[in-house]
Amino acid sequence: MSDTEFLQDKKIQRIDSDIQQFKADLQKVEADLSGIDSRLNAETERYHAAAKAKRDAYDSIRGKMLQAEKEWHDADREFRKADSQKSKGVGDVRKQAETLRRKIRDAQRARENRIRELQRGKEKVVDKAKKEKAKEMDRKKVEEVSKVEDQKRKELGLDR
Repeated sequence: MSDTEFLQDKKIQRIDSDIQQFKADLQKVEADLSGIDSRLNAETERYHAAAKAKRDAYDSIRGKMLQAEKEWHDADREFRKADSQKSKGVGDVRKQAETLRRKIRDAQRARENRIRELQRGKEKVVDKAKKEKAKEMDRKKVEEVSKVEDQKRKELGLDR
Protein backbone atom coordinates (compact mmCIF):
# COMPACT_ATOMS: atom_id res chain seq x y z
CA MET A 1 0.00 0.00 0.00
CA SER A 2 1.53 3.33 -0.97
CA ASP A 3 1.53 6.42 1.25
CA THR A 4 -0.99 8.15 -1.02
CA GLU A 5 -3.46 5.30 -0.39
CA PHE A 6 -2.99 5.69 3.35
CA LEU A 7 -3.53 9.44 3.11
CA GLN A 8 -7.02 8.78 1.68
CA ASP A 9 -8.07 6.98 4.88
CA LYS A 10 -10.25 9.26 7.04
CA LYS A 11 -8.75 8.02 10.32
CA ILE A 12 -5.23 8.67 9.06
CA GLN A 13 -6.28 12.12 7.84
CA ARG A 14 -7.66 12.92 11.32
CA ILE A 15 -4.58 11.49 13.00
CA ASP A 16 -2.27 13.46 10.67
CA SER A 17 -4.30 16.59 11.40
CA ASP A 18 -3.98 15.95 15.15
CA ILE A 19 -0.23 15.40 14.79
CA GLN A 20 0.15 18.69 12.92
CA GLN A 21 -1.93 20.51 15.54
CA PHE A 22 0.08 18.95 18.39
CA LYS A 23 3.33 19.95 16.67
CA ALA A 24 2.09 23.52 16.20
CA ASP A 25 0.95 23.64 19.83
CA LEU A 26 4.30 22.25 20.95
CA GLN A 27 6.19 24.91 18.97
CA LYS A 28 4.03 27.64 20.48
CA VAL A 29 4.47 26.27 24.00
CA GLU A 30 8.22 25.95 23.52
CA ALA A 31 8.39 29.54 22.19
CA ASP A 32 6.31 30.70 25.19
CA LEU A 33 8.64 28.80 27.52
CA SER A 34 11.66 30.55 26.04
CA GLY A 35 10.05 33.98 26.40
CA ILE A 36 8.78 33.31 29.92
CA ASP A 37 12.14 32.01 31.07
CA SER A 38 14.10 35.05 29.85
CA ARG A 39 11.49 37.51 31.11
CA LEU A 40 11.33 35.87 34.53
CA ASN A 41 15.13 35.64 34.71
CA ALA A 42 15.36 39.38 34.05
CA GLU A 43 12.69 40.08 36.64
CA THR A 44 14.31 37.88 39.29
CA GLU A 45 17.68 39.42 38.47
CA ARG A 46 16.17 42.88 38.96
CA TYR A 47 14.73 41.89 42.35
CA HIS A 48 17.99 40.25 43.32
CA ALA A 49 19.95 43.38 42.38
CA ALA A 50 17.52 45.54 44.35
CA ALA A 51 17.92 43.29 47.38
CA LYS A 52 21.71 43.49 47.10
CA ALA A 53 21.64 47.29 46.72
CA LYS A 54 19.46 47.59 49.81
CA ARG A 55 21.78 45.29 51.73
CA ASP A 56 24.78 47.42 50.69
CA ALA A 57 22.96 50.59 51.80
CA TYR A 58 22.35 48.98 55.18
CA ASP A 59 26.04 48.18 55.60
CA SER A 60 27.28 51.60 54.45
CA ILE A 61 24.79 53.87 56.18
CA ARG A 62 24.51 52.77 59.76
CA GLY A 63 22.37 55.78 60.64
CA LYS A 64 19.60 54.61 58.31
CA MET A 65 20.02 50.99 59.29
CA LEU A 66 16.41 50.26 60.29
CA GLN A 67 14.93 51.78 57.15
CA ALA A 68 17.47 50.13 54.84
CA GLU A 69 16.99 46.77 56.56
CA LYS A 70 13.23 46.97 56.02
CA GLU A 71 13.66 47.82 52.34
CA TRP A 72 16.15 45.00 51.96
CA HIS A 73 13.72 42.49 53.47
CA ASP A 74 10.91 43.74 51.23
CA ALA A 75 13.03 43.47 48.09
CA ASP A 76 14.23 40.01 49.13
CA ARG A 77 10.64 38.88 49.68
CA GLU A 78 9.73 40.11 46.17
CA PHE A 79 12.77 38.29 44.76
CA ARG A 80 11.69 35.03 46.39
CA LYS A 81 8.12 35.51 45.23
CA ALA A 82 9.27 36.14 41.64
CA ASP A 83 11.67 33.18 41.79
CA SER A 84 8.88 30.94 43.06
CA GLN A 85 6.53 32.15 40.30
CA LYS A 86 9.27 31.53 37.74
CA SER A 87 9.78 27.97 38.96
CA LYS A 88 6.06 27.26 38.93
CA GLY A 89 5.51 28.86 35.52
CA VAL A 90 8.42 27.04 33.90
CA GLY A 91 7.33 23.75 35.50
CA ASP A 92 3.79 24.12 34.20
CA VAL A 93 4.97 24.88 30.67
CA ARG A 94 7.37 21.92 30.77
CA LYS A 95 4.48 19.65 31.83
CA GLN A 96 2.43 21.01 28.93
CA ALA A 97 5.26 20.32 26.49
CA GLU A 98 5.65 16.75 27.80
CA THR A 99 1.90 16.17 27.50
CA LEU A 100 2.01 17.34 23.89
CA ARG A 101 5.02 15.13 23.16
CA ARG A 102 3.13 12.15 24.60
CA LYS A 103 0.06 12.99 22.50
CA ILE A 104 2.24 13.16 19.39
CA ARG A 105 3.78 9.75 20.19
CA ASP A 106 0.32 8.26 20.83
CA ALA A 107 -1.08 9.70 17.60
CA GLN A 108 1.89 8.39 15.62
CA ARG A 109 1.39 4.93 17.14
CA ALA A 110 -2.31 5.07 16.26
CA ARG A 111 -1.39 6.00 12.69
CA GLU A 112 1.05 3.10 12.42
CA ASN A 113 -1.53 0.69 13.84
CA ARG A 114 -4.11 1.90 11.32
CA ILE A 115 -1.65 1.38 8.46
CA ARG A 116 -0.95 -2.17 9.67
CA GLU A 117 -4.69 -2.79 9.96
CA LEU A 118 -5.27 -1.62 6.38
CA GLN A 119 -2.32 -3.71 5.16
CA ARG A 120 -3.74 -6.85 6.83
CA GLY A 121 -7.10 -6.20 5.18
CA LYS A 122 -5.47 -6.04 1.75
CA GLU A 123 -3.51 -9.22 2.45
CA LYS A 124 -6.76 -11.01 3.36
CA VAL A 125 -8.28 -9.92 0.04
CA VAL A 126 -5.25 -11.25 -1.84
CA ASP A 127 -5.36 -14.57 0.05
CA LYS A 128 -9.07 -14.97 -0.69
CA ALA A 129 -8.49 -14.29 -4.40
CA LYS A 130 -5.69 -16.89 -4.43
CA LYS A 131 -7.96 -19.53 -2.88
CA GLU A 132 -10.78 -18.77 -5.30
CA LYS A 133 -8.41 -18.98 -8.27
CA ALA A 134 -7.01 -22.30 -7.01
CA LYS A 135 -10.54 -23.73 -6.70
CA GLU A 136 -11.39 -22.55 -10.20
CA MET A 137 -8.21 -24.07 -11.62
CA ASP A 138 -8.91 -27.40 -9.85
CA ARG A 139 -12.42 -27.44 -11.32
CA LYS A 140 -11.08 -26.73 -14.83
CA LYS A 141 -8.44 -29.43 -14.40
CA VAL A 142 -11.11 -32.01 -13.46
CA GLU A 143 -13.21 -30.97 -16.49
CA GLU A 144 -10.18 -31.23 -18.80
CA VAL A 145 -9.24 -34.69 -17.49
CA SER A 146 -12.84 -35.82 -17.89
CA LYS A 147 -12.92 -34.58 -21.53
CA VAL A 148 -9.66 -36.38 -22.36
CA GLU A 149 -10.94 -39.57 -20.71
CA ASP A 150 -14.23 -39.42 -22.66
CA GLN A 151 -12.35 -38.77 -25.92
CA LYS A 152 -10.03 -41.74 -25.36
CA ARG A 153 -12.97 -44.00 -24.50
CA LYS A 154 -14.67 -42.99 -27.75
CA GLU A 155 -11.46 -43.61 -29.72
CA LEU A 156 -11.09 -47.02 -28.15
CA GLY A 157 -14.77 -47.83 -28.45
CA LEU A 158 -15.38 -48.01 -24.72
CA ASP A 159 -18.46 -45.81 -24.55
CA ARG A 160 -20.19 -46.01 -21.26
